[in-house]
Amino acid sequence: MSVCPECGAPGHACETRYHECLVKEFTDAGCGSVHHLTVAAYMLQHSSNLSREGWLEIRRLLREVLIENKAPVEVRKRNSPRVDSGRRDWKIASKDGVPVVRKTAWSKTILDVRMGGPGVYRADVTAWAKAVLADAEELRI
Repeated sequence: MSVCPECGAPGHACETRYHECLVKEFTDAGCGSVHHLTVAAYMLQHSSNLSREGWLEIRRLLREVLIENKAPVEVRKRNSPRVDSGRRDWKIASKDGVPVVRKTAWSKTILDVRMGGPGVYRADVTAWAKAVLADAEELRI
């Protein structure tokens, strides 16, 4: 069986689960509160979607939320001038689709997120995001 070359999950199950998570977060208010973690963790693990600067910025913002315990709305408000597309001279998205990091063995993947009720879901997304951040902090790019 093939595995995702970026996160190591079987086949394309990671992408399918990511879309399932997005649907859950947009249709269940109890799950939507971790949307910022889902997107950040997935993008850090699938760095071909990002530029080097974008990857580093997402890692930094995730650190502010998870390690510095800043509220997502505060992080978004404080950082919006710097990441505003009209003000920055760098791109968040990748231009060439080449992964920024060459890591395929992550402590957790999106497949570790159970699609249960809001409490279980939020706890799993948070645990996954913390594991991704810890793994990402070890990378030198």
